[in-house]
Amino acid sequence: MKMHLTNLDELLQQVINPNPKNYLHESIISYQSGAYRSSLIATWIAVCVDIIEKIRELSASGDASAKVIEDKLNKIGPDDANSMLAFERDILKIACDDLELITQIEKTHLERLKVDRNICAHPTFSGDGTQYSPVAETALAYIVQASNYLLIHPPVRGKYVIDRLFTLIQEPSFPDDAEKAFVVLSSNNNLGKVREATIRNLIVILLKRIFKDETVINREVFVKMVYALSAISRINSNVYKEVIKSKFSTLITEANDKQLKRLFVFLTCSQYEWEYLDKASKIRVENLIKNLNVDDLIGFKLLQASEKVGELQVQLKSKISSLEPVEKSKLLISYASPIFVDEAIEHFIKAITFDAAEFRGNNIILKLTEHISSGDLERILSGSINNTGSKGYNQILNAGFAGWFLTELYDKTKNKGKNYREEWILFNKKLEQKNYTFESLREAMENDGLLEKKIVQSDTVDVMDELDIPF
Repeated sequence: MKMHLTNLDELLQQVINPNPKNYLHESIISYQSGAYRSSLIATWIAVCVDIIEKIRELSASGDASAKVIEDKLNKIGPDDANSMLAFERDILKIACDDLELITQIEKTHLERLKVDRNICAHPTFSGDGTQYSPVAETALAYIVQASNYLLIHPPVRGKYVIDRLFTLIQEPSFPDDAEKAFVVLSSNNNLGKVREATIRNLIVILLKRIFKDETVINREVFVKMVYALSAISRINSNVYKEVIKSKFSTLITEANDKQLKRLFVFLTCSQYEWEYLDKASKIRVENLIKNLNVDDLIGFKLLQASEKVGELQVQLKSKISSLEPVEKSKLLISYASPIFVDEAIEHFIKAITFDAAEFRGNNIILKLTEHISSGDLERILSGSINNTGSKGYNQILNAGFAGWFLTELYDKTKNKGKNYREEWILFNKKLEQKNYTFESLREAMENDGLLEKKIVQSDTVDVMDELDIPF
């Protein structure tokens, strides 16, 4: 029982309006003292007073529907008992249907409270003369339901919040950054204190806009919607997972190819949704990847999405292998992905022209250095030595960029570990065997102590050094 008392005290502190809070306090005191009938009656009054005060607050804020209801309320005189009862009879309908302060399910639960309150407040004319006496659990349940459904929430219409936030997410002021999107949406003025039903409906609307709407979505707006969904999944993960589990697979199944492409960008922020797709949808995705052009592969962030979803990696690797060299370069330079290091290295060491070798080395390999292992480095260096171009002539080591490229690669990898440095020492030996000398690379390795400095000896004496020439 102590646990319940503590929880109720905490619940009471969350009630926003003072008048409903006072009635709920009376209900809790009655519950704690065993007066369960009184507890039910006070809980119901708290519900009614809270709805009335929220009607007035919404009306004051300019809500047209609330203003109409407030006008009806103001016409009820202090002696007009019938009108009071009529208003009380419809108060849950007003809260649910007219103002969207509660959901249909919550309305049903609170209707039970109203029925039990009426029984508690009046004599029971039963055949055997017994009177209704609610049990402790019933009184407690109503206190918790009334609070969680209504009393602890601000007077905000669910539809109004959804419309406002849906518009906000598409505004230039909404951040295109996951963490900042979370900060904005988790604010108490946005989703911080709204009801679960509001969050649920906003998720559904965003998902339908992405995967069901035929109209074009601006790329920047699309990314913002994806970040918004990612933020919502953090704000209320249970509701988000519930919606994904029940809606996501159906949306993807019904999406056309234009809409299906949007899935890849979506998966860059939240990948576990992939698990909810059926086999038929995954087959469609696989075939879609096979038929996408390079611009779409880049634009819909296939490289980034495949980092999150293992099945996409297999499909994209197959797609990359089928691309023409120029297209492959265009894709690989778009994003330095650790998943596709092998493809990048293979693309570089198979360069068949000086220009191709320089472009791939500078724009692909150097951008991947933080992701390459010592084994990857060995492949790059061995491939550079063994490159034969298109006519048996090395297009990497004989290119004008080679010295600068190798020195840059050395500088970016030398501090990654002993194995990396050993690869460079071995590479230098192979260069000497092939009669290649890159002074900038050798100088860098000498300065780091990986190679001994060469001492250049001369057999001639400069005559000028032997003469004392006065100024």
